Amino acid sequence: MKSDYYSTSRRDFLKTSVLGSAAALTALKVPGSAQAPAPQPPFSPSDAANSPIGTAFGVKPGRVAWTHDPAATSWDGVTNAPGWWDDSNTHPEAVASMLSATIRSVGDAPTDKAAWNKIFIDFNKRSGKGAVGYRKGEKIVVKLNLNQVHDHGNGANASYIAPQLVDNLLRQLVTQVGAAPADITFYDAIRDVPAAIFDRCTKAFPGVRFVDGTGTDGREKAVPDKAHPLVFAKGDLTFFLPTVVTEAAYMINVAGLKGHTMAGMTVTAKNHQGTILTADGGPGAPHVHPWLAVKSGNRVGGPPAQSMASYNGLVDMNGHPQTGGKTVLYLIDGLYATQHNEFRLAPVCKWQSAPFNDHWTSSLFASQDGVALDSVALDFLRNEPTLTAIVTGAVDNYLHEEALAHQPPSGIVYDPAKTGKPLASLGVHEHWNNSTDRKYTRNLGKGPGIEFVPVKLA
Repeated sequence: MKSDYYSTSRRDFLKTSVLGSAAALTALKVPGSAQAPAPQPPFSPSDAANSPIGTAFGVKPGRVAWTHDPAATSWDGVTNAPGWWDDSNTHPEAVASMLSATIRSVGDAPTDKAAWNKIFIDFNKRSGKGAVGYRKGEKIVVKLNLNQVHDHGNGANASYIAPQLVDNLLRQLVTQVGAAPADITFYDAIRDVPAAIFDRCTKAFPGVRFVDGTGTDGREKAVPDKAHPLVFAKGDLTFFLPTVVTEAAYMINVAGLKGHTMAGMTVTAKNHQGTILTADGGPGAPHVHPWLAVKSGNRVGGPPAQSMASYNGLVDMNGHPQTGGKTVLYLIDGLYATQHNEFRLAPVCKWQSAPFNDHWTSSLFASQDGVALDSVALDFLRNEPTLTAIVTGAVDNYLHEEALAHQPPSGIVYDPAKTGKPLASLGVHEHWNNSTDRKYTRNLGKGPGIEFVPVKLA
């Protein structure tokens, strides 16, 4: 596999953050090249509103829960001593209440414990294990999006999963699910776990494991499991999954909420770029860009934009039995949404659209159905005025391919584990009726698609 073509240094991406606006994407130049391509029009779905495709599933099929609490986030957008990640700026009690309410909505139960039990039972029934819940000793692995973290410090305004959310999720898994700390691992196989997450969690729950790309300072290093290859249907690409993933019985996918300079957006599906490894343990992400790009990106010479009804590597990454096949819950941290994958948090990241109204997004989104969750995230992202220059191209091509993975529009046979059996539908996709009502077919009582549930906090 060759990655030179896609090895544009991080300084080019970081320049967009320094410039501080989405318009910077069109002004960026690469040494020795022409100016970057002209901006593309904002994303517009190719499918009509409330036209679901794929198969919904979950305790409440197709349910996506959303909690929004501006009181959870009070950071001024500038100070980084302490930064947004400190409890004085991101309030743990509010985050705990948001997570609890979200889990109860997804599990359709009055208590956290009952909701988790229903979530695990539903997952195990669909996985062929029978109507059983979590059993003590089973390992749980949690994928965190730590893309902007490149050392074990706290990162000056870097965007990553909030420590308060990680801490409360860990607390839920121990006290409500019944897992021992030593059976829970948080990881990003190619980035670093920051001190803000590592220190508070290991102090509160000694024995919990953290795996990253360096394996120093108490973290373990991600190691590829050669027995479980993940093979792309195109591109002659074979990757391997970390042993911490293949040894686990369950996965929880915790993503951020942001646009993307190449893929249009990055939520739960793209989170697994931080999972795939090469045979020598290096990051697989640089090699997959041609099969994820839906726009020409922020530089000349990048991978060409893929269109609707084309192969997308995110389907293989999420359809593998060791990734999507183990995922019991998908969760999006939208407490502090940022503009794109390399954009550092700043006041310009506050959303203009209602109900955010020039405040941080202050939100959590969750579902058992990753396709449904990413579909809802896209509807929010595409309707935010500050992101119209970023969320462009055939952003939802992968959602169409995932929803119809058994018979995708591209005609590709998706079989990433090489079992000889193509993937089934990975979930349900549709777009809401409009950005004011935010109604999907199950909300309207007229279809088998998504049910979007704004959760009221006590």
